Amino acid sequence: MNELTILLSKAQQEMLQQTIHQLLMSEVNQFKGELGLNTRYIKKKQLCHYLNLSNNTLDKLIAEGLPKIIVQGVVLYDKIEVDRWLKKFSQSV
Repeated sequence: MNELTILLSKAQQEMLQQTIHQLLMSEVNQFKGELGLNTRYIKKKQLCHYLNLSNNTLDKLIAEGLPKIIVQGVVLYDKIEVDRWLKKFSQSV
């Protein structure tokens, strides 16, 4: 196996680390945006990801009264209200 060694100054190492960090954070933020993690109001598919539930399980919760908002035919879920609704079912030990 061939090996390549690259010698970098301390300043170059820091600049490379910062660049890699910025690229990773950009990817993380894009991923969060796709899942609706940066927004308060999300659609059903995003809510499945947010709650880590299947679509069928989410349908059962919706039938039981999970809060939703309908704006001009678009169904949205307020993450704060969903969290509040779910908290009612938490059990103290």
